Amino acid sequence: MEKKGAEVVGISTDSVEKLAKFKAEFSLPFILLSDEKGTVVEQYPGKIPLLGYANRATYVIGQDGLVKEIVTGGDAIDPSTAVASCPIGKKK
Repeated sequence: MEKKGAEVVGISTDSVEKLAKFKAEFSLPFILLSDEKGTVVEQYPGKIPLLGYANRATYVIGQDGLVKEIVTGGDAIDPSTAVASCPIGKKK
């Protein structure tokens, strides 16, 4: 991921305490941020309709701030799918 200039950051509507346990349990090598109020979730198409929960999704955001790729569901757990689509370093 570093070769592509990518950085993985996880954002969840879970509490900081719950995320710390999750990160430790799965030995995650990236930062997890808590969005308990749903501020970030509201800015991206990631809410499950009717339930209001955040859907598991990985977003590739370009240096221009635009969403380049969205990976959802089980594939969002492993960021390599999103990193593969990362536009940094790709020839146009």
